[in-house]
Amino acid sequence: MADTRCSISLIVNAVRWQQEAVALAELEDIAKPWSLGGLQDYVRLIVGSQLGATFEQIDFVDQRWCRAKANPSDAEAVAAGFAVTTTPHIAGDDMGAGLALDAAESVALNSPDVVVTVGSQMQWQPLRLKLEFSGLQLFELLLSPAGKVVVSGDRVIDLRFRARKEFQSSPVSALFKPMPIAPENVVAEAAKTVAGDDDSFAANAIVGSVKSLANGYGMITRKDGRGDVQFLSGHVKAPGFEFIELGDTLRFDVVRMPNGKWLAQGVVRM
Repeated sequence: MADTRCSISLIVNAVRWQQEAVALAELEDIAKPWSLGGLQDYVRLIVGSQLGATFEQIDFVDQRWCRAKANPSDAEAVAAGFAVTTTPHIAGDDMGAGLALDAAESVALNSPDVVVTVGSQMQWQPLRLKLEFSGLQLFELLLSPAGKVVVSGDRVIDLRFRARKEFQSSPVSALFKPMPIAPENVVAEAAKTVAGDDDSFAANAIVGSVKSLANGYGMITRKDGRGDVQFLSGHVKAPGFEFIELGDTLRFDVVRMPNGKWLAQGVVRM
């Protein structure tokens, strides 16, 4: 077997995936809904073709099925090997314009070569910059409403458009596979695991507590155990720096400045 040359972390917006799979199945030229197993193959093919890796040279190091609440496709996600995670940012009214930042940052911790988001665009620029700085490549596979292609770069691929245009031809036909069926005990265990809110996915950014404050700046201890990070008064959102006290819980993102120093930005008092 060939050596693995590309590792992928895959994040799926469950709401958009489910909605668009149903809508796509209703089109006259496509007879059956796509499956997550097919999506995995499609991602391997499309990313591999762009990076020069074969199907056998690609591994998934993390797969997350992100949703605000339980939905009918959770069992399929479990059967396909996804971690089902409660992500409040992905909700019924989410039109695919955003993605929970904690989910993206968590998969990035596995140090993949590529992060692929499905059904959402990563619009939080500090996180995009962080991924690029670490050497990760970002692919966004959109499920755009009514087949409309949203272009934000040459790595945005509209799955619905591709499927309608190229159904029964490789690689899009990989989307259409029999739906895997998860054993009942596996589904029950998954439901138990994801019941309620998962603290690590409770916000749309990194979480930490205020360790120290001084004139115009402070230090935050990250909840994820990755040390302390400094923040400046100008990076605190309303009501502002003067309302922050020692021990307060903050949510924020971390970016690397041109001088190489890491700073917290978009700081919000919770």
